[in-house]
Amino acid sequence: MTDPAITKEQYLNKAKEFGFTKRELELGYLKVSGFSNRRIAYMFGISEQTVKNHFTHIYEKAWVPGKKEFRALFTDSGP
Repeated sequence: MTDPAITKEQYLNKAKEFGFTKRELELGYLKVSGFSNRRIAYMFGISEQTVKNHFTHIYEKAWVPGKKEFRALFTDSGP
């Protein structure tokens, strides 16, 4: 399920620029690794709406409109 092109170390090095909380860091890594909101909610024992709320804040902090652009931040093709 996880994308081998993005290591956790690469993710954390870039993500620290955005001032994410610990939970946002965890959720963000799962998202860039390819997990769905539903799966992330199940893994953390929270509602899918709570996951969506977290990603609203994550995307705002990273200045991106959505998951495609968020993921691009952590790949070689990202800005």
